[in-house]
Amino acid sequence: MSTITVPDSLTAAVSIAVMKMVKVVQAPLSEAVSLEASLSRVLAADFQSPFSLPPFRRAAMDGYAVVSNATLGASREHPVRLKVSHEIRAGQLQDATEEKEEKEEKEEKEATPQLMEAVRIFTGAPVPAGYDAIVMQEAAVVRNDLLGLPSIQIDRTSHKGQHIAEKGEDVPQGLNILFRGTAIKAKEIAVLASFGQSKVHVYKKPKVAVIPVGDELAVPGCELRPSQIFDANSFMVGARLRELGSEVQRYNPIADCQETIETTLSDALHLADIVVTIGGVSVGEYDFVKQASIAIGGEPLFTKVLMRPGTPASAYRIGNKLLLCLSGNPSACFTGTELLLRPIVMKATGRNDYRSEWLEGKLTDPIDKPSPYPRYIRAFVYRNGKEWMIEPLRNDKSGNVAAFARANALALIQAGGSGADAGQEVRWVSLML
Repeated sequence: MSTITVPDSLTAAVSIAVMKMVKVVQAPLSEAVSLEASLSRVLAADFQSPFSLPPFRRAAMDGYAVVSNATLGASREHPVRLKVSHEIRAGQLQDATEEKEEKEEKEEKEATPQLMEAVRIFTGAPVPAGYDAIVMQEAAVVRNDLLGLPSIQIDRTSHKGQHIAEKGEDVPQGLNILFRGTAIKAKEIAVLASFGQSKVHVYKKPKVAVIPVGDELAVPGCELRPSQIFDANSFMVGARLRELGSEVQRYNPIADCQETIETTLSDALHLADIVVTIGGVSVGEYDFVKQASIAIGGEPLFTKVLMRPGTPASAYRIGNKLLLCLSGNPSACFTGTELLLRPIVMKATGRNDYRSEWLEGKLTDPIDKPSPYPRYIRAFVYRNGKEWMIEPLRNDKSGNVAAFARANALALIQAGGSGADAGQEVRWVSLML
């Protein structure tokens, strides 16, 4: 093992740190997957409507297609009576002979719709040409004439276009409706399915390796030795990465040994696009991650971030790969994951909205603890009328894990010696996707 002299700290604000890492992230390749498998993936190309939606004039209600002029002046005292000529069901199929005969008969009828006739029609069925309104079946009284033929009686005026979905009313043909870089969720699935798409072009998932470092760490399920703790950080980071759309290779904890760290990093960099280490980044006698990162050829992007918790976070370019090193302190690891790792991974998945969106709200309680760096506190944010209220979580000490459970946001307390007062406006970022 060679001794490596770590260069002076490259200090960066959170936004600058993210910008430096974004430049390293490679543009993802694309692949075609099934419609169902596309959930939570990212569109690799704009999607243009191949046809109009609806593709034909269709009934939006069960009822009767009518010529609206035939209903002018209809009232309870003077109802209008219309003969029901035929029936149209949604998706109705007929054999070839019947279909040809009925098509010819239908075309003849549709060419000159009878003013005092109605067509029984059901939701989703095509509306015959010339008929320009649908009377809901609840608004029509069914009668039979003297010959026993069906008719309806209506007592109100129908307006042109009533309960008819016109062709292309929802989406015209040739319109860009979904855009490259959009994360596919249930509503995007519905759009794609509406146009019959069985395959979707998406970006490939980035591969991310997660390596916890520390002699004190044990894998959940194993027996703890004296002075050990269970590794929670790598499971938290791995789960978050999967939520963000990554393929994750999570390593079991490795020892605080520079040679071991170098070997494991080299292995991970062959397998993954992004490597994340947790722990071993401070200035202690047994913190070897920085030395190991440089020893394997890492070019430092930054070795210190202006944030609390998580100041010792660092990042390195190694070839065309990115190595991000987070603190092993639970709160610092959590904060670094949200502020530094999340936008990078979202960018690597191909998403357009990878930058964190910051909002403003009012603190419900004071923050007494000052900090020389911007401080990010775990908080619960809720709506009160038109205002966002930010409730700092109790017992939010840097080494505590339980505060994660209720947190749905990180609130930013600016650097300085006074902390922040209750009612003060501060910025916050959601922890939700």
